[in-house]
Amino acid sequence: MKITFLGTSHGVPAADRFCSCTMLEINGARYFIDAGAPLIDILLRRGVDLDSVRAIFTTHIHGDHTNGIPALADLFSWYFKTASVDIYMTEQRGIDAFSEMIRTVEGGLDEARVRFRLMTADTVYQDENLRVTPFPTRHLADAGRPAYSYLVEAGDKKVLFSGDLSQRLEKGDFPAYALENDVDLMVCEMAHFGVEHARPYLEKCRAKALLFNHVFPLDKLEKINALDGAFGYPIRTLEDGDELTV
Repeated sequence: MKITFLGTSHGVPAADRFCSCTMLEINGARYFIDAGAPLIDILLRRGVDLDSVRAIFTTHIHGDHTNGIPALADLFSWYFKTASVDIYMTEQRGIDAFSEMIRTVEGGLDEARVRFRLMTADTVYQDENLRVTPFPTRHLADAGRPAYSYLVEAGDKKVLFSGDLSQRLEKGDFPAYALENDVDLMVCEMAHFGVEHARPYLEKCRAKALLFNHVFPLDKLEKINALDGAFGYPIRTLEDGDELTV
């Protein structure tokens, strides 16, 4: 599984960082965790075969995780006629709004090839390449809205994406899966709590490596990188364009 971090910023883009978007490549197929970055533009500039795009999994409805979806869905629908994608969104009203926007702009939406689907706590995606399992988080719990972490399994490899968590980890929002099970890699946000709040969970985390993404404010970067090796596994922060293979 090759992982490319197309966007690593927090709630707004920066001069050198797009908003949240991570690309997974497995057996020539591509999948995405969030699409806050201008995804279709990035894929075209990278020369990515659009027919290799399979699915997008959004962690929640906020724009810095979904703003790239309308443009990709629009162009897949009317221009790139051989491309096809499943787009998992966490709220039906988001599906309705994005779908209606494309219908308004283009006069229609090719729902046979651009398939908006509702992500729920019971939804498990599986094809010949990978399995994606959601775990609810408390990021939007106070508003009564859903948000998810995702466990991605490909062969014998396991990668856990935290998504955005609550502002107080003591609510038990650090993904329990990584505390109870071995994972090859965990990608964790660091915009909604401090390094000191994460320490108790990092001590118990069973990841072989941990990467911090979605960092805010950026003065946390040095503090996070200083944790490397403190808990017996590598820890580092991410930048746009970073790649690794799990």
